[in-house]
Amino acid sequence: MPGKWGLHTFYSKDRKIRRLLPKTKVLSKASLRKLIKRYGSVYIKPNMEHMGKGIMKAVKTSKKYKLVRVNKGKHKFSNVQKLIRKVKKITRNKPYIIQKTIPLAHYRGRSYDIRVMMMRNKQDKWTYIGMLAKVMGPSSIISNIRRGGGYAITVGQALKKSVAPAARKRKKLKRKLIKTSYRICKRFNRYKYSSQIGIDYAVDKRGRLWLIEVNFDFPSHGLFARLPDKSIYRLIKRTRAKYLKAKGRR
Repeated sequence: MPGKWGLHTFYSKDRKIRRLLPKTKVLSKASLRKLIKRYGSVYIKPNMEHMGKGIMKAVKTSKKYKLVRVNKGKHKFSNVQKLIRKVKKITRNKPYIIQKTIPLAHYRGRSYDIRVMMMRNKQDKWTYIGMLAKVMGPSSIISNIRRGGGYAITVGQALKKSVAPAARKRKKLKRKLIKTSYRICKRFNRYKYSSQIGIDYAVDKRGRLWLIEVNFDFPSHGLFARLPDKSIYRLIKRTRAKYLKAKGRR
C-alpha cells in the first residue's frame, strides 16, 4: 500500500530512522482497539491525504472515549465498540493509518512540531534550506497552519521556551534535525525521485525527536513566508529557480 503506510514501512527498513518512528498500524477494528488500550491516545489519518485533511484523534479517558475531528467538533462514547463504529462510519472502508500520539512539547501553552525544508540544488544534490516551528491553533489537533489556525515561529524560539532553554542543547537538536533530514533524503532516493521535501518532526516533552511525515510532492514554500525574517523563503525561491534552470525548465 502506498501513501503514509508505504513510506512508514519503507523508512522502517533504515535502522536509525526506525528509532524516530512512532508506533503505527493500518487502521482496523483490532488495531484501533489495541493501540487506544495501550497508549490512551491515537491519531487516525487518511493514508493518501496531506495538509491535515481528514485527521482524527481518539482519546480514552477514565470512563469514556472521545473522538476529535478537524473543524468538526467532538464525539463522546461510553465504550470502545461505539467509538469503533463511529470511526468506521467516517472512514467508509478507505485506507487509514493509526498512530500513537506523541506528547508534544509546548510553546506558550500550545503544542508545536518542526518542518525542515530540503531541496535539490542546481547540481542535483540535496541541500538543507531551513526550518521552522508550526504552533497549533487553540484547541487544534493538527499543526497545519491553514486548517488549524496556528502560526509559525523560529525553531530557536520554540525550543528555548520548551525543552531546550540552554543554547548548547538547542544547537545539538538542530544539528540532529539537519543530519537526520539528509539521511531521510538519501534514503528517499530509493523510493522515488523528488526535488524538494518538507520533513515534519515532533519534539516530545523530554526533548526526543520523532519523524511524523515526509511531504514530497508539493511541500509548502509559503509556510516560510509567515516568518518575520523572509531570508529562508527567499533562499527557497532562489534554490528552486536555479534547479529548474539547470534542468531546462521554468
